[in-house]
Amino acid sequence: MIIPERSAAAPVQIILGNVEDDEVIFQRCLLLTGRCENLADDASDPSSTYILVRTLSSEGAELFPDQTWPLARGYFKALLFLSPGENTISLTLHTSSGVLSTTTLTLTYFPPLHAPPLQLAILVASDSPLLIDCPSTKSAGLCNAHSDLAAAIAKFRMTAYMWQAMTAEDMRQKGLGRRSFHLEEEWLPDTVSRTFVNKAAHGDLASREGGGVMRSTAKVNLVTATQTVRELRDPDVAQQNENGTRRDQLHSWFTDALAQAGGSLGLDARPVVAGLILDSHYDANSGLILAHAALGCRNDNGISLGVFGSHLTYSWPRFLEEVVPSLTDGRAPGTGVGNDAGDCLSMWEACCVGQGAFLHEAGHAFGSPHRSGIMERGYPVHWARNFLSSTSPSQARNEPGIPVVTADTPNDARWHILDALSFKYHMHFRQPMDPLYDSSVLSKMPDVKVMYANTGPYLQMSCEPLGLAIVEFQGTETLSDWKNPCKSCDWQLHELESMWSRDQALNVRVVGMNGVEKTLSNVWQLFPTGAVKVTGTDVLIGKASVASQELATRDDIPLWRWAVLFKQRTSSGGRRSLPNWAARNSVTDELVVSATSIDCRVGALLDGAVVGFQDGHKVPCGPRWDRDGHQHHFGGHRSEERSFAATTNITMIEVSAANGGLDALRVHSSDGQTWGCLSEQEQSETTSLEAGPPDRIIGFFGCNEYSNGSYFRTMEFGILTLNKDVDIPDQAFDMEELRNTDGGCGERPNGDHEDGNEWV
Repeated sequence: MIIPERSAAAPVQIILGNVEDDEVIFQRCLLLTGRCENLADDASDPSSTYILVRTLSSEGAELFPDQTWPLARGYFKALLFLSPGENTISLTLHTSSGVLSTTTLTLTYFPPLHAPPLQLAILVASDSPLLIDCPSTKSAGLCNAHSDLAAAIAKFRMTAYMWQAMTAEDMRQKGLGRRSFHLEEEWLPDTVSRTFVNKAAHGDLASREGGGVMRSTAKVNLVTATQTVRELRDPDVAQQNENGTRRDQLHSWFTDALAQAGGSLGLDARPVVAGLILDSHYDANSGLILAHAALGCRNDNGISLGVFGSHLTYSWPRFLEEVVPSLTDGRAPGTGVGNDAGDCLSMWEACCVGQGAFLHEAGHAFGSPHRSGIMERGYPVHWARNFLSSTSPSQARNEPGIPVVTADTPNDARWHILDALSFKYHMHFRQPMDPLYDSSVLSKMPDVKVMYANTGPYLQMSCEPLGLAIVEFQGTETLSDWKNPCKSCDWQLHELESMWSRDQALNVRVVGMNGVEKTLSNVWQLFPTGAVKVTGTDVLIGKASVASQELATRDDIPLWRWAVLFKQRTSSGGRRSLPNWAARNSVTDELVVSATSIDCRVGALLDGAVVGFQDGHKVPCGPRWDRDGHQHHFGGHRSEERSFAATTNITMIEVSAANGGLDALRVHSSDGQTWGCLSEQEQSETTSLEAGPPDRIIGFFGCNEYSNGSYFRTMEFGILTLNKDVDIPDQAFDMEELRNTDGGCGERPNGDHEDGNEWV
């Protein structure tokens, strides 16, 4: 970090770092950052140096109570609450020498009523005492100011606004524009300023000081559980209890309570909810935090919910004036409250863990998985850096505080870029001028495929219509521009070969502007791996496949190799005599029949496939019999079969791989059908195989592990291609490498079996 040089003679100026005059804002709570240029070091005494923030209407009326914010070596951060319409923001630098500088800007706030809000809800037990855990050192233990239901509501409201401000600033810093979710608001006595709370306590709700106590502020819904406190605090449902057998139950109970409440919280509304469990409690005898779960999940067809216990809520600020004290309080919470994950040895660290971990669960409700940043416990200690110009020492990590916090300061309490990209087009983050996209666009995976031109094959990556954000080869970014995304990018085969050897797998990672990523462990597999020259002709049949990692690294696996052409030759006499719709070879008096069905056989892994033909016979994409000669029967609880006309072409297949093995198959046909399935594994990659022009897919090929037993996993699955203008030569039907006969494993053991004549 570079501290600007200061000239003693130059006037002190307040320089704002993240907002422009006359900017339009679509969130109520805004994080403001800046610095005081040319401020002498001795003028930064925190006891006498601060920034005073005033918020006025265009007519000069006060819209929000005045707030003060500390400086650290001339840098400051401040949270603003805006009122609908025009807000005149005045920032004044006060020091022991008096007022040194003032700056003013105008911000216009439009409440984003066009987008669905993040809902806030508190689950209350049917017999709840309406109190939360709180150390005796809070409020000197003389009142319930930090532990009653009103305090929990105020702290939750203030925390949610902090989430909103942090998210918007993080999105802005990432170059995706200032955007965030908004909160459902209603007209009631506000609690986001101490002034409002004090006025309300004295019954002065009609006061207009600070813009008035009554205003639109975040609604915190109270939902009643059917369970009692004892049931909620059952150790068997405590998520942190390793011996618990129902550790997801609290999330289910919360979901049930929301569904029962109905309205904007119900199933039909499909809300995204951040849910606080009021009756959480630390049990010192067992060392468990009871009635607490840190769980979240997205449900596009119902309630998306992230839940968290109230056991750290005592440390959160109730209103704006408590933000800095709450995030700098170095006092120990004591042994009477839970030390969540061992990170809560001071009040401010408890605040970081509580607010950050709760946002983590809300992130799951928005659809974000575990990955670095907020979604991978980046919030202990670092959470405070989002709101402070300097931080306190960490007791849990025995680390000093950060004297100056800027945008360049390391901070893991931010969203991962993939989260930010997905938020940009999420309906809860929409801004009025944003286009509306179908859900299929928002979930669309980037395309990575081989195309063909006069210059030869090339690799094309695209993500229509939003564009590409990131492309990485071997972990090195070759494209990283989400501010100006391109629709597609191409790499010629010879370019790739000049940079990387084909003897080693070439990993590629592609991220669309929707935040969806696709990773291929070996992009070389997309290019034709070779060709089969048809005997006695100049015809070449191309091959491209996806193989398991083991196939490339081990040579001791017994294999059954197979190929299935989508046209098969069969005798015109006997049991397969066909009507006039079959093609007849006038020389050999044999018939050529076409494929009319494909059965994708998928279970926990990819078993293979079965191709059916016009005359009713079937050929497996995999072993025909086991080691004992018994016919092999394909399993697969996720299998799917489709029929199609003999004139239909297979246009593309998708093969999924997870944990090094192939585990799913999906087929696309020219009549618009898609069937089969893709991987259900979280860490999986899917490769698309299709014929480049001027070719077409004429069959499948591959191999299966062929060991003892009855299950033979697919090790390789690929496509056979041929020029569209070339018919399959007759000689091809007799070539062993284009058929599925004995798999290269020799004659069938013990001759024919009674169960063994289905595969032909």
